[in-house]
Amino acid sequence: MALKLEGEIMKVVADQLGALARPARVRFVSGLPKTRSGKLLRRAIQAVCEQRDPGDLTTIDDPSTLQQIKQLLSSV
Repeated sequence: MALKLEGEIMKVVADQLGALARPARVRFVSGLPKTRSGKLLRRAIQAVCEQRDPGDLTTIDDPSTLQQIKQLLSSV
């Protein structure tokens, strides 16, 4: 199921944005790290993906979401 959905997402991105924008992989998580006011913590996600310290996370609503991304990337 996940592989089929991954392929569909990659196809939509390639069709609508072009092949250069298509990601190499698509990974699924149950939630994304957000602040208490609901803003997405893009810098924290990027830092985790680049294996850097995400910095100040005092405003994060649910720290387990960022931990889930870390675990997903470390298992690859």
